Amino acid sequence: MHSENLVTIRTSIDCSNIKLCIQQIKYSLSSYQDLAFLIPDGWSNSDLIMIVTPIPPKFLIFFNNIQDMIAAAKTLQKRLPLDMHHKIKWYNSDMTVEYKENEVNHLILGETWGLCMMESFRMGMDIPDILLVIQWRAMCKLLTLW
Repeated sequence: MHSENLVTIRTSIDCSNIKLCIQQIKYSLSSYQDLAFLIPDGWSNSDLIMIVTPIPPKFLIFFNNIQDMIAAAKTLQKRLPLDMHHKIKWYNSDMTVEYKENEVNHLILGETWGLCMMESFRMGMDIPDILLVIQWRAMCKLLTLW
């Protein structure tokens, strides 16, 4: 590497569109009621047609264990009509590559509104319209959180 062939680029890492916040858990951890804000009470297909209640923002929720991940996804699905349960899914490293690729495509296309997952979700994933990224419960590894 010769200095005459190097280019130095300085840029800010300030991302004004990214906000970090912490919320205290109000309800029993096993109820997942603190995630209920994602799917408002009484949401239905007619809301989608009438645009009375907007479609939930595209979201990712990270969990520290598979049992929590699946239970939370099922709890959120129950807040939707049965024919819309496919809008929220879970995703982990135990699933096939084909399944995971399909689910990422469904998320990108907006066919899936949210995924409950472990940290196995692909690093460097570029899905620009994800509006919420949630870490369920505190975790000890700051690097994993970031």
